Amino acid sequence: MSYMFELGDETIWSPTNRVGQLYIGMLRATADVLEQPTGLDAVSEDLYDIDLSAFSSLVRRMLSVRTESVHPYMWRLLDGVLPICVAMVERAGGTVIATTEEEAAYLAEVHAMDLPMAA
Repeated sequence: MSYMFELGDETIWSPTNRVGQLYIGMLRATADVLEQPTGLDAVSEDLYDIDLSAFSSLVRRMLSVRTESVHPYMWRLLDGVLPICVAMVERAGGTVIATTEEEAAYLAEVHAMDLPMAA
């Protein structure tokens, strides 16, 4: 069994159940703190449709908070979910655009991780 994150008819990511549960929990908590929608609409317990515009907006905000914060615990907490989100936006055909040198450096680190998004 696995979770499914879909954009239209395309599966963007299909992690195992435990990974999917953890990701959803972390994303929801982050979105709540940042007071933004997740951009993921639950179709069932383990199937989510992606609203790419709303999801990209959250990812953009997460990136901004991550690079503007001086708090090392904020960095580590966002590092648990943000790289996966960047990979999902890009796999869905979107782009996360850096607006500062710090954001560009962070995105370079994320891209160096080469996160597979197995569908």
